[in-house]
Amino acid sequence: MTDAVILAIYLAWDFWAVAKGSWFFDKEQTLGIYIFSRLPIEEILFFILVPLMVVLTYLALIKLSKPSSKAKN
Repeated sequence: MTDAVILAIYLAWDFWAVAKGSWFFDKEQTLGIYIFSRLPIEEILFFILVPLMVVLTYLALIKLSKPSSKAKN
């Protein structure tokens, strides 16, 4: 849910900035698949995958930092 809120905010900001001409995406360096006719699919996937990987890394580090339940002799 949180990722969806972040995704919506940043995609709206990206769309606005591209429509305004503040920045652009080089067509030769993207796959050529555009969402809303302005944002490349790579940009959308970036805002989905990066937060997901941060959360998964955080959870993995928490699990790895807990002491093992196995007693060592």
